[in-house]
Amino acid sequence: MTRTEPSSEPATPSQLSDESQEKQRFRAASFALWTTLGLTAGKFLVAHLTSSVGVLSEGIHSSLDLLSSAVAFFTIREAIKPADREHPFGHGKIETLSSLLEALLLVPASIFIFIEAYDHWKNPEPLKQPWLAFGVMIVALAVSVIAYLHNRGAARATESRAIEVNALHFLADAATSAGVAIGIVVIYFTGAAWIDPLIGFLIGLYILYISGPQIWAAIGELTDSRLPDTEVAAIEATLKRFSSRIIDIHDLRTRKSGVSRHIEFHFTTCGKISVEEAHEIGDEMEQAVEKKFPRARVTVHADPCGIRDRNQPFTCSRSIGGVCEHRRQPE
Repeated sequence: MTRTEPSSEPATPSQLSDESQEKQRFRAASFALWTTLGLTAGKFLVAHLTSSVGVLSEGIHSSLDLLSSAVAFFTIREAIKPADREHPFGHGKIETLSSLLEALLLVPASIFIFIEAYDHWKNPEPLKQPWLAFGVMIVALAVSVIAYLHNRGAARATESRAIEVNALHFLADAATSAGVAIGIVVIYFTGAAWIDPLIGFLIGLYILYISGPQIWAAIGELTDSRLPDTEVAAIEATLKRFSSRIIDIHDLRTRKSGVSRHIEFHFTTCGKISVEEAHEIGDEMEQAVEKKFPRARVTVHADPCGIRDRNQPFTCSRSIGGVCEHRRQPE
């Protein structure tokens, strides 16, 4: 028994129609791409004019953001395609693969920033036009915050990992832009040129730090790790409401592919009930899980009681005297 998403639910942010999801994800990816293009060009230009390693490291960071945004832009267009004969479970993992690539790109970016910072540490250069650099960093900070809020909202509404990674890139860009701006002010008033490469080192460390969880999460999804414990607990709590009508629930398996959750489980029911009644119970359980997790694909299998390899109770409310007459309790 497999069901698709229910269409009767209200269009809350987490229950948008497929068409609305596609449009929102595409708009977010397009916005991220054009924003990072402008930020990258501006930072590299100002880094050339001011000889600031802090601004240069920000330009490198943004160039990797630009590449990852471009990858996300094109892979999202593939990920939203419906399932087909070659991909019966859909194309969601293309988006997950994209998020992994985006996160991995941060590692060489950090290494390059370390190299540039070390070179400027050994061979310091005075800042040129510091207020130009400061102004660009403030503009970059403001743009990055706006882009972060925009992409975070789209990621929450569509549960897109690629858009979520884009949002984290913008958050990192905002934090590092603020750090560079503060460093420029300190250098201007103190003349301590060593602060510039130090900020470069810190930016590199921060980028490396945020890449780890993103890489781990993407690998977990690609290798079919189960859903987070909180979500599994929510599924179990939802199914527990049916305990008076079934004997048990077992073989619960979960995973995520792109924006879709795949949830499978078996339930044991009395062997005396009809196939129609067992199917009705299964349908109700599916609908309950789908209501809790919109866009989930739920697969249910009904088992009759009395399976030998399962430790099931020999008492049942449906049986005469509370003891099942179809199974003999061992002596």
